[in-house]
Amino acid sequence: MLVRPLVSLPKVHVHAHLDGSYPRQAVLDLARRRGVGLDLPARASSGEPERWPDVWGFFDAYGRVPALVQDLDDLAGLCEALVAQEAAEGVLFLEPAVEPQLYAPRLGSLRDVTRVVLEAFATAGRRHGIEVGALVTVNTDQDEPVAADLAALAAEFAGAGVTAFGTAGFEEPSGLERFASCAAAARAAGLPVVAHAGQTGGWECVAEAVDVLGATRISHGIRSVEDAGFVRRLAETGVVLDVAPVSNVALGIVPDLAAHPAPALHAAGVALTLNADDQLWFGRGVGDQYAVARDVWGLPDTELAVLAGNGLRVEGMSATTRQRFGTALAQWLAAP
Repeated sequence: MLVRPLVSLPKVHVHAHLDGSYPRQAVLDLARRRGVGLDLPARASSGEPERWPDVWGFFDAYGRVPALVQDLDDLAGLCEALVAQEAAEGVLFLEPAVEPQLYAPRLGSLRDVTRVVLEAFATAGRRHGIEVGALVTVNTDQDEPVAADLAALAAEFAGAGVTAFGTAGFEEPSGLERFASCAAAARAAGLPVVAHAGQTGGWECVAEAVDVLGATRISHGIRSVEDAGFVRRLAETGVVLDVAPVSNVALGIVPDLAAHPAPALHAAGVALTLNADDQLWFGRGVGDQYAVARDVWGLPDTELAVLAGNGLRVEGMSATTRQRFGTALAQWLAAP
């Protein structure tokens, strides 16, 4: 059986929270400049991920990184470092989930913060030869008052760096009807909607995201496997699940990597992409998720190529990148 290098497999990375995905060294360097001690997990490329005692401890730790950012130059530097990291992983299209509300109004308006992030993405993307879009994201656990402003911001920058609008949040069900008008405004601006669902909540939460928000991609969505009829619906309609296996184990959503529902969903014809979610805190990048698929789930390279190729379903990708991606994927499969 041929085993090809995973770093040269072309990838999308579209379930990556900006503030949990910055490169480890860049964050440690910033913490040192600020005189702040920061304990980050060491990177590990294999084995079961270290578990967090509870999700609330994870959220407390997560908030320490945005607090290090004292000005927009700090933020731009971290964004550029992220793009360099992803390019080195073989990512051709990167779409981080951006929450400007974590920095505004402390560093400026929502618009000011978003503009700096988009400019940093564009600059670094040109330098490293990858396309970068932004998924402007509402936190359903916290952000209802600012949701309409975020949707308007996403619509303003649609086609100018913003490639999607979406929701994130850990608590499910999250009452997504509260955000239906925001999703509608984003769709009217030509943006796809990407919603967190089916992580702590069941398959009904995924159905709510699709039916109420018009989501065409789901971040996580793994508990869809609980209902065979809904799995068939996902496969037939082409809704994509942007799964994050290591994250799900680290946060106790599934017991171990071997028990992850992704292989069953893939076998049922559901389109999956593999993603790292918050690699700064879970110690694994997007390439490591493909290593899980190969080494733990036993998928051959032809199936890894199918998973990678599902990235071509991501709406925000440009035609140029789409063609480049397809060519690179064919070359990867043809290589010895």
